[in-house]
Amino acid sequence: MPSLDDRLVDLVGSPGFVPVAFLLAFAAGAAHAVGPGHGKSLAAAYLVGADGKVRDAAWLGASVAVMHTVSVLVVALAWTFLSLSDLLSLQELTSGLQLAAGLMVVGVGVWLFARHLRSGGHGHGHGHGHGHGHGHGHGHGHGHGHGHTEGPSRPGLVLLGMSGGLTPSPAAFLVLVTGIFTGRSGFALLLVITFGLGLATVLFGVGLLALAGRGVVVRAAESRAVVAVATRIAPVLAAASITVIGCVVTTSAVGQLVAAT
Repeated sequence: MPSLDDRLVDLVGSPGFVPVAFLLAFAAGAAHAVGPGHGKSLAAAYLVGADGKVRDAAWLGASVAVMHTVSVLVVALAWTFLSLSDLLSLQELTSGLQLAAGLMVVGVGVWLFARHLRSGGHGHGHGHGHGHGHGHGHGHGHGHGHGHTEGPSRPGLVLLGMSGGLTPSPAAFLVLVTGIFTGRSGFALLLVITFGLGLATVLFGVGLLALAGRGVVVRAAESRAVVAVATRIAPVLAAASITVIGCVVTTSAVGQLVAAT
């Protein structure tokens, strides 16, 4: 039975079934995001550790979708018109892009850890002091102390999203190349964009689940001391996990490159 990817490639060359092709493209992108890779665990770790919001999850999903579309477009054009296939195989190309993505992830993890150290290792702390003096008049003194982490930064979100979308999907690549050779490049590009939207939707959903899970944990912790400790540890755990995952991706890419040569 042909897969979603195979059906999508076949529909590029057929004259009809345009709505079906777009539905398949979205479904294929969503299914591709569910599989290994594309930064689902990275997105969850970053959003939880950096005290992310819903808009930050949207930024991550959009960054992955845009970068994936751009990488597919650039690789397909270079493969078709610049004879890139004469210089290296598709496996070598994707492994090289995976290596670049892994190094970017390591950089984001190290940067997160350095930023946490610069902030003094403080999470969200809230202290409230209330003093009340009553005589013939009323005097009220209120002291409030707040310590806040900086929250996710746009460069970090975009870099993490770019690393997740840097390696193009083989199916999206074949769709665009097939469209170029059959004279339907515009239609094929729209399918690749729709593929990216399916990818982004799943990653956005993963981010929302991570944020919801963090909120449940915080609300379940009745002790302020527990919350304070958790907010101090979470950024460190996020930075460490992102760095470790980046090292794993980088090592895997190097191994693939060595095996291909």
